Amino acid sequence: MRLIAHRGFAATAPENTIAAIQSAAECADAVEFDVRRCGSGELVVIHDETIDRVTGGVGAVADQSLEELKTQTVLESGERVPTLEELLEALPSRVEVNLEMKELDIAADVLEAIESVDNRVVTTSFLAPELRAIRELDREQPTGLLASRRLETPVTTAIELDCDVIGANYWRCLTTTIVPRAKAVDLEVHAWSLERRTTATLLEFRGVDCVSADRPIRV
Repeated sequence: MRLIAHRGFAATAPENTIAAIQSAAECADAVEFDVRRCGSGELVVIHDETIDRVTGGVGAVADQSLEELKTQTVLESGERVPTLEELLEALPSRVEVNLEMKELDIAADVLEAIESVDNRVVTTSFLAPELRAIRELDREQPTGLLASRRLETPVTTAIELDCDVIGANYWRCLTTTIVPRAKAVDLEVHAWSLERRTTATLLEFRGVDCVSADRPIRV
């Protein structure tokens, strides 16, 4: 089983920042971060639609230019909101990347950004149109469907989208048939987000390939 650092271990570091991701890469098999487009067009690494929670500012990311975003610090850490290119350049090539596409119409630019990196990058999303766009543009790019609680047929949907990975809440992985059904059709299974090693052990026994956590845990 492999460990994914969710937002660069968001419980122990300023989430989705270069410092968090670099630190997480030292003890995790993969790092996960979120990508959306800012007001001046660049792809930036930030989870929320607004900057309110993670910076001292207010407003939508889509309304902020990159220059404006760079005036803010993340969770009072001194770290800035990075662009996708900045974060990819800062990563060691040995660590896997789980890149979550948070909004529509960014697939082509994501592919362009990751084209030159040596890391294995899995492009994931809750948004079927983005996963479909990735597959149409690049047949070889690994993709992963993130299954929301409202999605009743996650494995079928992942197959229809020609995904390589399916991700789901850890409780769903433990209490439903999603894992055995996914493994039966050769989907890699990721479970999020854990707090305890005992939960990871149960998930490994269940057949989960990767677990995502907000802090370092032994798996």
